Amino acid sequence: MYAKSQVSKLCERLRLSPYQSYVLEMNSHKYNLSRLVKRGGVLYAPYVADGTNRWSAAAARLVRGPRADLIGPDRILVRGQRGIRFCADGCYCARHGGVKYYADAAGRPLSRDEFLRQIHARRVR
Repeated sequence: MYAKSQVSKLCERLRLSPYQSYVLEMNSHKYNLSRLVKRGGVLYAPYVADGTNRWSAAAARLVRGPRADLIGPDRILVRGQRGIRFCADGCYCARHGGVKYYADAAGRPLSRDEFLRQIHARRVR
């Protein structure tokens, strides 16, 4: 468990927005702070494993990854999902109501083609 001062130092080191820092400080028990990833202005915050040994939860974690939140500079973009595809500039692919959707770092929806075009443009540079 991280102390508040350690969380504050982590927020400074990652250069988080005031909103992102606030969310982490208030929910430091919820997130695996050693696995935070910041890309663009978006923060990927995976949940701490809940400790249950249910085989279905363990299988889901192995196949689709841990549950995680994507925290934008001023709001939470994705809450508690597995299998988030998170790209270098903060674009992401997630599910909403079982339907896959694509969005930019600000949370604005993108078409699949535009999402792939942006990813490819970043790789070519």
